[in-house]
Amino acid sequence: MGRIHNISLTLRCILYRSRFMAAHLASSLMQYGATSKFGFLVNSISGSSTQNLSSLRQIWSKMVDGRVHIVVVGAGRMGQIRLQGLMANPRMKVAYVVDANLAQAETLAERCHATAVATLPEALADPAVAAVWISTPTFTHLDLIELAASAGKAIAVEKPVAGSLEEIDKAYKVCETHDVPLFCSFQRRFDPNYVALYEAVQANAIGPVQSIQTVFRDHPCPPIAFLKGGGDPFHDLAVHDIDFVCSLQHEYPTRVVAHGTSLSPELQVINVMDKASVWLEFPSGAICTMDLSRHAAYGYDQRIEVFGADGMLEVQNIHKTSLRASTSAGVHSDVYQHSFPQRFRDAYLAEVDHFAEIVLDKATPRVSWTEARNATIIAEACRISAVEHRSVDVTYGPSA
Repeated sequence: MGRIHNISLTLRCILYRSRFMAAHLASSLMQYGATSKFGFLVNSISGSSTQNLSSLRQIWSKMVDGRVHIVVVGAGRMGQIRLQGLMANPRMKVAYVVDANLAQAETLAERCHATAVATLPEALADPAVAAVWISTPTFTHLDLIELAASAGKAIAVEKPVAGSLEEIDKAYKVCETHDVPLFCSFQRRFDPNYVALYEAVQANAIGPVQSIQTVFRDHPCPPIAFLKGGGDPFHDLAVHDIDFVCSLQHEYPTRVVAHGTSLSPELQVINVMDKASVWLEFPSGAICTMDLSRHAAYGYDQRIEVFGADGMLEVQNIHKTSLRASTSAGVHSDVYQHSFPQRFRDAYLAEVDHFAEIVLDKATPRVSWTEARNATIIAEACRISAVEHRSVDVTYGPSA
């Protein structure tokens, strides 16, 4: 009876056009005694070789309850955000929470009836695990990606993919070698407001784009210890708008100019910037200016304006509530969203759903290898420009 149930699950994966999952199920069925004819049938439909099936055979049990079993690596702020999004998605099941601070991992794991472990290999040993979401500090990303890829798991990772261009390329290459998808999170790609702007530009609603202005003013200001540790405004803040603007334009800047300053006395001493401006020049002639700040007293300030030959498009700030009071004292609105978890909540949920589509073989990662590496190249060019007080011509090498 159990084998019939597994065959049914495999056929369901095929009906949903999920080669990735059907391959896992078929391989496992053959391992546990399914007929070679059945294996050949599934192999033919899924388009996977016997070798590929063998490398993926351990994951079929993830669909026993109809959900993708996933590991969340990192029990910090982003790990908690991802946990909430995964719990809200009916196609995903958080099976493990991984963190070196086991007590913190246990606290999160209790929320979703998952298992807490201190290391990723402990979670990867479970054949039911199909995917891994990495929400740890950047310097840990590459090692974790290599572990997950070698185990045949689909991978999602917070931006940036890794700490250097060389490591980013290595991460994508190892995933390519093991034939697993790698999704890098750039949340603006999934925010309903930014998506609406993107679609309007692609529909030529304002004609050819001439200029773009973005505002990224953080709230609240991150801890000084974080900023001292390398949270420069270009790789940490600007990179979000860089990625979105380049995807909007379908081109990359050829020249950048950036300026930065340190407004905090503690940061001035060690020459760490907390305020910056960026200028990007595109081959089409369009220009983009970016205003970056580590702290806005009035809330999380995230805006974009796109000016074209036939009009203008804007994404404005979102208030905590839509209530507006008009009295003799004036017109008053609620405060802006507190910070990124509130402002981009819908985007984070959409990213989780997109990743489910990727694991189910119904979508490819929206952010490509080339896009992920080029965003880092541009952010680094901006940093160099600000530090060396000069314009920088940007060049892009091949991603493979």
